[in-house]
Amino acid sequence: MRNMNKLCFYSPPYPGVKNYYDMIDAAVALGLSAVEGFCMYELETPDRDAAKRIRAYADRNGVTFPCFSVYASYAAECVENLKGFAEVASILGSPYLHHTIVGEFSEPEKVIPDREMLFEKGVSAVREIFDYAESIGVKAIYEEQGYIFNGVSGFGKFLDAVERDVGIVADFGNIYESEDDLLFFIRAYADKVVHAHIKDVVLKQENPDGSGLKTLDGKFMFNSKTGAGIVPIKEAIHLLKQAGYDGYYGLEFSAENTESMKADVKMLSSLL
Repeated sequence: MRNMNKLCFYSPPYPGVKNYYDMIDAAVALGLSAVEGFCMYELETPDRDAAKRIRAYADRNGVTFPCFSVYASYAAECVENLKGFAEVASILGSPYLHHTIVGEFSEPEKVIPDREMLFEKGVSAVREIFDYAESIGVKAIYEEQGYIFNGVSGFGKFLDAVERDVGIVADFGNIYESEDDLLFFIRAYADKVVHAHIKDVVLKQENPDGSGLKTLDGKFMFNSKTGAGIVPIKEAIHLLKQAGYDGYYGLEFSAENTESMKADVKMLSSLL
């Protein structure tokens, strides 16, 4: 398998993983040498001492952290917490802090009426977090996400307004929340992509179990087994490579079991 070091483990819940040490062990068992951190387990809060212990264990096992991701809802209300996570990213040796801006919502009609207020609030928070992260050697990066900071035009508006040299996470699934096109998004912003998240999704007309995320077009988006959904994974990777992207791909999906994860790693590594 080629270039497996460009795939990073980022798929909890995962069999046997109950903490960061298990996560590192699982990555190694899959032949991976990178883990994308997330605000969970020992690092649910920005615990600097826990981060130091995790970094030491990762170093002993030859594992790096190419990115640290944080879920944040209404980012302007948790700026200090996100600054703490920037410090955690620095301790882990991660060059990037990725955080959401206004969090995920299940229904666009709850967000659209406050679109402008949420946009301004999010941009203000991003500026402050970006500047602090930069002061400690970490770059804040952002993915197309939700109903406001998404799609080619919506994300372009964000990039213009934030007035910072932010990096982009090309998330292969989130773009479909806005009913936009992944390949169009990559073509528009490939020169700013510094990280990527691989996942697959399906769109349905109904949401019987309530687990689907409602799209701007009124459909419902569900996670899918890799290769079984609508995401053009092969074409997206090809476009990124064509644009000179040589960064990591976080495996953002929950594998059914270890064997299915191994199969996905083998398939995806053949595309890199």
